[in-house]
Amino acid sequence: MVVARELKRPLLELRQLAFGFDGNGVGDEKIRQQMISVADMAIRQVNDLAKMERLASGGFEMGPVAVRALCDDVISEISELFDGKKGEMTVRYSNRSRLVVANPELLSSVVYNFLLNAANYTDEEMKTELRIKEASGMVEINVRDFGPSLPFDVWQEVKGNLMTPRDIAMRPGSSALGLYIASKFSKYMNAEVGAVRHRDGASFFVKIPVPHQINMWGN
Repeated sequence: MVVARELKRPLLELRQLAFGFDGNGVGDEKIRQQMISVADMAIRQVNDLAKMERLASGGFEMGPVAVRALCDDVISEISELFDGKKGEMTVRYSNRSRLVVANPELLSSVVYNFLLNAANYTDEEMKTELRIKEASGMVEINVRDFGPSLPFDVWQEVKGNLMTPRDIAMRPGSSALGLYIASKFSKYMNAEVGAVRHRDGASFFVKIPVPHQINMWGN
């Protein structure tokens, strides 16, 4: 928690400096926006690290979450990473169960970190795919990218929920810290996290339980 606070302070200062940067021309404005975007992403990951301490004490309540609306909110937040230069993201919703049992704050971070990881391997020809579908009585959120193949040892770590924050060989720029955070948050929510190795990329997914019975009247 102390480390997270120390990291967050200079990032907030950098963000404020970027807002006050009075550059001229399109090039300067682009630099300013990039500074703000990088600061926002870093601040979010620092905030996620600060949440890790609360996991052991059960500091996050679980309940019904509208999964499509949550994903829509995350997509809106991260959409600037998928502009014309970085390519596009396709979204497909085919889940019948609209509610899952999760913590909205933690689940939002899981989806955000999956998409942040995929953004590194998206360009004009390769599009990130986000899918929500039914899977073995649960709802699966799946993010597919078309970057380098996922190393076998990393695939095993994700599958066994043993992910550690380290560099991932063959996938430069990959947010290993983000995948680590996603795995820890998923475990807290009793959700199944995993990865699929493709010859032309990788898929990261989380399978979330659905409510078996919801009392609509609160009795």
